[in-house]
Amino acid sequence: MARTTVSGLSIAYELIGDGRPWVITPGGRFSKDSPGVRELAAALAERGNRVLIWDRPNCGASDVCFAGTSESAMQADALAALLEHLGMAPAVIAGGSGGSRVSLLTAARHREVASGLALWWISGGVFGLMRGTAAWRPS
Repeated sequence: MARTTVSGLSIAYELIGDGRPWVITPGGRFSKDSPGVRELAAALAERGNRVLIWDRPNCGASDVCFAGTSESAMQADALAALLEHLGMAPAVIAGGSGGSRVSLLTAARHREVASGLALWWISGGVFGLMRGTAAWRPS
């Protein structure tokens, strides 16, 4: 497992494969080691992609952080900084559940790091989606 520091936070991550950049953000409070995350990354890598799996701040082996307008916005900013730091921007940003909210916010707040979005199980329904995107700031 690799670690790096971005925006003052120590972030745990792994890179799998080579090619077009992708990032997978797990949902809930789950880590990159949750069942299915590595398997999805490996399947994408087999198709010519370089896939970043990471632990969001407050999840897994990454630092705890209470800064920002919301936890999701803080995590989105951390992901954008991580993609830039690793030279993986722009990337296809993918996530499920809470990871989909962070993925969507990352693309909205930092358009330069996103080449596409892949989202599933967007948590919170319409209310959660509208509340989450309230943290979006136009550029």
